[in-house]
Amino acid sequence: MKHLSAWAAGIGLAALVSISAPALAGEEMAGERIHSSLPLYTFDWEQMWPRSFSSGDEFGCTSRVQFGDWRFTPSPNNSFGEQHWERFTNYGVFHCSAIMRTADEQSGLDEAQSEYGFFVQLGTARAAGAEWELWALQKGFNPGSEYTLLAREPDSAEIDRFIVLQQRCPSGSKLEAKGFDIWVTRYCAVNSRSELLSLSRKMLALPPLGVIERVVKAE
Repeated sequence: MKHLSAWAAGIGLAALVSISAPALAGEEMAGERIHSSLPLYTFDWEQMWPRSFSSGDEFGCTSRVQFGDWRFTPSPNNSFGEQHWERFTNYGVFHCSAIMRTADEQSGLDEAQSEYGFFVQLGTARAAGAEWELWALQKGFNPGSEYTLLAREPDSAEIDRFIVLQQRCPSGSKLEAKGFDIWVTRYCAVNSRSELLSLSRKMLALPPLGVIERVVKAE
């Protein structure tokens, strides 16, 4: 149950994760794998980062989400969740993407396998009397992309912290091949932006899986 559900759909886990730690009475926390057959967001979506910029003689890639090493800390009621580390760096100058690495310990990030993706602001929602930005990490290009649902309270600063939402798949979106013994094939098929936004808004109402935040290295 490594990196339990923090990035069940987006980083580090190749299978569905659903855990039995109680979130509310009669409920269990869930981090099901979310996959789209094609990437839902491209550079025509203004709130997808990193993305290219040009100003006078300057050009390159810019991001609202800070690059660096990030630590996931599970919520107290996510009793099977495990702390782990993510590293987000910029791919290049002409072609923009985030390079993503996952490891149990920060020291393991240097040798961790790299993958590519983007941070996408899906929209907004209100919860507990506050306004929230709803985000997702969109990972991969072909065949399709996988998603990790995130949220934050808006401010003007560069982003260095998200809460990690549960990922509880609607029954009509679950796909699974039977007859594979212990091998997991089940995942949540979401193939439109409106579906993903709707699911994210529902997940915001549930207890989160944890928090992921950038850790600044000591000088």
